[in-house]
Amino acid sequence: MLGALLLFFCLIDGARAWPLSVNGVLDLSAQIVAESGPLSLDGDWEFYPGQLLSPQALATPGRLTPVGYMSLPGSWSGVEKDGRSLAGSGVATFRLRVVPPRHLGRLALRVFDVRSAYRLWVNGEVVSTRGVVGERAGIERPEPSLDMVVLRDDDATLDLVLQVSNYHYRDGGVIAPILLGTDLAIWSGQTQRWALALFFVGGLLVMGCYHLFYWRFHRANLVPLYFGLYCLLWMGNYVASNASEWVLLLFFPGASIDLMERFNALCFFLSLPIGYLFFSSMFPREFSRKLLRAVWVVFSVFVLLASAAPMIAVQSSIPYAYLLSVALIVYCLLRLFRARRLRREGAAYLLVGFAILGLLAVNDMLNDLQLIRTVYLLPAGMFCFILAQGFALALSFSRAFSAVEALSSDLEERNRTLEEQEIERARLEREIVNASENERRCLGLDLHDGLCQELIAARLRCTVLERKYEAGGQGDAELAQLSLLLDHSVNHAYDLVRGLWPLDLEQAGMGISFLEEFCNRLALSAGVSIRLRNFRSCEIFPLDDAIHLYRIAQEAINNAVRHAKASLIEVSLECALPAGGLKLCVSDNGIGIGGVAPGGSPGGLGMRIMAHRARMIGGCLAVGAAGEVGTEVVCTIPCGRCARNGAAE
Repeated sequence: MLGALLLFFCLIDGARAWPLSVNGVLDLSAQIVAESGPLSLDGDWEFYPGQLLSPQALATPGRLTPVGYMSLPGSWSGVEKDGRSLAGSGVATFRLRVVPPRHLGRLALRVFDVRSAYRLWVNGEVVSTRGVVGERAGIERPEPSLDMVVLRDDDATLDLVLQVSNYHYRDGGVIAPILLGTDLAIWSGQTQRWALALFFVGGLLVMGCYHLFYWRFHRANLVPLYFGLYCLLWMGNYVASNASEWVLLLFFPGASIDLMERFNALCFFLSLPIGYLFFSSMFPREFSRKLLRAVWVVFSVFVLLASAAPMIAVQSSIPYAYLLSVALIVYCLLRLFRARRLRREGAAYLLVGFAILGLLAVNDMLNDLQLIRTVYLLPAGMFCFILAQGFALALSFSRAFSAVEALSSDLEERNRTLEEQEIERARLEREIVNASENERRCLGLDLHDGLCQELIAARLRCTVLERKYEAGGQGDAELAQLSLLLDHSVNHAYDLVRGLWPLDLEQAGMGISFLEEFCNRLALSAGVSIRLRNFRSCEIFPLDDAIHLYRIAQEAINNAVRHAKASLIEVSLECALPAGGLKLCVSDNGIGIGGVAPGGSPGGLGMRIMAHRARMIGGCLAVGAAGEVGTEVVCTIPCGRCARNGAAE
């Protein structure tokens, strides 16, 4: 894969290996540029360091002789002159005579990456200028050097004179080949290079924004944040550098080279700690936090330097940043290899992707330092690294989705089991309550048909004895007392029977006798006024639900009498219009909810039983204040409950 990418980049590069110039002369007469494409004017150029010479000055016979010949493309930094090495800053003049190739179309020159300002003559005529060439830093004005010059259509020898000044970059000279070819081939190659650069810029932008949006909705995971920033920083570095042939100028034609170079350096310096943060967030056990702090400290110094220092100082600091970044790349590769051995999720993919990125990054660093001559391959490395990170992210998502599916299936099974258990629990509760009511009913019937009848028989016998001994005397008084006691016992027995099982429910359904007799007896015994109002019957209301409603009303009335100390109780049973349903309301003028004495709290067992009974018949129970004083208990049952139960019967 890496070999294919390298081949791809080499194929799209416009410069190819052609005959080199010798002693300032390049003979291309044997070439046909329409078939071979643009030719690079590489080889020995006449070299006049420290001088800005015009074609007229160079044309004077015997006046000037070159110091020597310099191979272009290249930098004069380190070139020997008078026994000493030249510095990167300064001025120089280059000259080359070209015997033009055979061509089918107009010839054109492509001049690129001449640092940092230049002026080009062809046959004594100025054809291209970028920036202002000056012999001092105060005079020079740098400018991005990318230009295509269409030449006159003749077959004369081309005499190229190039003035270069550099007080901006660390290395002065002609860094990229000067190409000669037809204007169509030159523009076609330039369009391809810009299109490829925009492709990588778009890819980095999309991946950066995607990961930032992913982090925006899942902020607990910082890995997408760091990777998104990493992609955007490399995008910023790429668009403002000569690696993309300053593709940023397509959108901002007036951008200064100083601003672009500072932005380029800032993005590069920030990308290294952000990349380390990405790895340390993914594999915190393998990557040292102490080293992370050290990386931040070191590259913060570089960031400050890129923000405020002169550009020549910024450019001079970049080799040191390259050295540190190579060391960081090696460390990260070793840590990723360890994570791979420990079978960390996604470590294998990231190891392969970062190995490719690191290798191509080293290639670009060496190329930028003029130690090797290749094409810039960092975009291809980022492409491979993003692809590897995508595989790692897809693996993480796949495992997460599998875990979620397993948990979802387990949760569905648990929910189904809980629903079945809840249904079974509700059924058992209903059966328990029904069994309790049946026991109450049987006990009430036994008392009614047994004890009550025996007590009535005893009272009748007592009455017979009273009539038999009408003569009077002490025995008569005792019989009268016994008769009165039996009357009270019979009444008390009937009260117990009615409390255990309201026989009126079976006889009259939900008629007014539902609570009337209970309220009348309780009012007489407790001395409380109990009123029944708006009492309506429901012919389809089932008996089982009527029993629960009766128990709710019974408990509410007893609470009002025993705990609320009420003197007036109102009971109503009516249709709950407009929503529909049946509504039971018990209100009193007692001491209210907040004044209930300890032990009689409405939140006690009785209230919980009332709420439970309301739920069993599909209703809801609400307890609140009745005006300024008193308490109101409301139980509402929907009509659908009544209709379904009635239909079932």
